[in-house]
Amino acid sequence: MRVLGEKHISGAVRITCLVAFLCAVAWAAGTEAAGADWPGWRGPTHDGQYSGIPQAMPEVKLLWKNRMAGRCDAGLAAAEGVVVAADGDGRRNDYYWCFDAATGKERWMAKTSNGRKLDYGSAPRATPTIYKGTAITIGAFGDVQCFDLKTGKPIWKKHYMKDYRAGKVPTWGFAAPPLIFDDKLIITPNALMALNPSTGKTIWTAKTAGANYSAFAAGKVGGVRQIIGYDAATVGGWDIATGKQLWGMPADNSNGYIVPSPVLTGGKLVLATESEDTRMFKFDAGGMLNVEPLAKNADLSPEMSTPTVQGDLLLGVCNGLICMDPNDSLKTLWIQDKEDSFLGMAHIIATKDRALVFGDKGEMVMIRATREKCEILGRAKLSGTKGKASVVWAPPAIADGRIFVRDEKYLYAYEMIGSKTGN
Repeated sequence: MRVLGEKHISGAVRITCLVAFLCAVAWAAGTEAAGADWPGWRGPTHDGQYSGIPQAMPEVKLLWKNRMAGRCDAGLAAAEGVVVAADGDGRRNDYYWCFDAATGKERWMAKTSNGRKLDYGSAPRATPTIYKGTAITIGAFGDVQCFDLKTGKPIWKKHYMKDYRAGKVPTWGFAAPPLIFDDKLIITPNALMALNPSTGKTIWTAKTAGANYSAFAAGKVGGVRQIIGYDAATVGGWDIATGKQLWGMPADNSNGYIVPSPVLTGGKLVLATESEDTRMFKFDAGGMLNVEPLAKNADLSPEMSTPTVQGDLLLGVCNGLICMDPNDSLKTLWIQDKEDSFLGMAHIIATKDRALVFGDKGEMVMIRATREKCEILGRAKLSGTKGKASVVWAPPAIADGRIFVRDEKYLYAYEMIGSKTGN
């Protein structure tokens, strides 16, 4: 493990990971998710926080596994007693499955014709969202659907091209997941839009420079409830009630994509992308961003993974697990680059003093990060092909003490047993 002073050099761009680690969002400043559900990308508060992480490495018991149709890099949603997973057979069809979370029994399946081609598969990229008895999904080619969670019956449908004149499909497909904030459904076909999640009717539309691949963050900062994210040329903030743009500044999109999402922590904004140093900003009164950074960190330049708060620390993945001080300095405290699961892309789910790191080879590593070190508490192989170079890209879900992961062949459900949860 490297500490202080050593310069971290990021590896070559891995375009093949693009669709895997799409857009994380964060809006609670170090707070923990109190609920047991994981209703969409990065959990109930969209920041990777989950209070049910055990105090010590648990026994991880396989409950069930279900065969999937093919490769799909969209994440999983687990809430209201079910798991919702996007899927695709790589030929003609996309699928949306709803399984009983405890038994794996199929509740329903919805099929959507596809048949089109994209690099790295044509299956959906966006993690589904479970919301008030519905499942909301977005396909790689822009089909938006809302299903009844109990029956799978379609409630409403929209299409980015036909209904919103989105223009051409992005190179790697539409990837930003549906975001629910203040009972509004936020989507990004080309413009930024808020819909009524129950009906699909448009509430407001805000003009942007076009879609990017990152999800939007959401929260109250500078006294204003706003959503924050990237379009094709800038990063900005919009009032959630009206769609009015509050602020904006240029973003380096020279690679043709931005995937890591903005992070809100301690009332400040952290932007971490491959093209620029990680930077921290503060907000003025009225929710306006001061565009002069408070601090910068050149060690973290992630292509895909969004940093995650663990207590009063900020953890990021970029050829190693990097621990930073988010309290104005963004100083690198240490870099753990000896663990294989930290060297590729990874997703982090955290509580105040522990975290689960899900690496792209299908291993989960439990850690306790302090300002001085990274303590490895245990590990478990959850998915991926043993003995082969299998890359696991789909983000996990965790709910009711169960972990849900998938690879190219199966969806797995594991129970965490043998350790108390809480802080």
